[in-house]
Amino acid sequence: NKSYFISTWQEFEKELNKRVLDLQYRNSMVVAKEEGVIVGWGTYTLINDYLGNKRALIHQVLTKKEDSYRKGIEELIIRELKLYIKRTLNLDKVFLICQDSDSALRNLVMKLSAKKSKNYWYENDI
Repeated sequence: NKSYFISTWQEFEKELNKRVLDLQYRNSMVVAKEEGVIVGWGTYTLINDYLGNKRALIHQVLTKKEDSYRKGIEELIIRELKLYIKRTLNLDKVFLICQDSDSALRNLVMKLSAKKSKNYWYENDI
């Protein structure tokens, strides 16, 4: 599991079913299916910074199939999210979280022509 947020597939499906019922959440996610079965999911969050700038952050894409990278499922989900953000939210920049240790995702991010940002994301328990 390369997830940087600890979860199980069951927790993920429970959250997904909840989000489908809320239009605000439903519009912020892309679900990939093969033969009627969910094989991947991606979301973004819209953030207003302290200067009033809108920023879109694409979260980690979750996939169920072992060969999802080879099939391009993650790439298709990210491309679909980017297209929605550009066309619907009229934003020209999107942020992605990618751990340096995740070489497969880093390769995909580079394939999508994303560059490492000067903005680093850290977390701290309070």
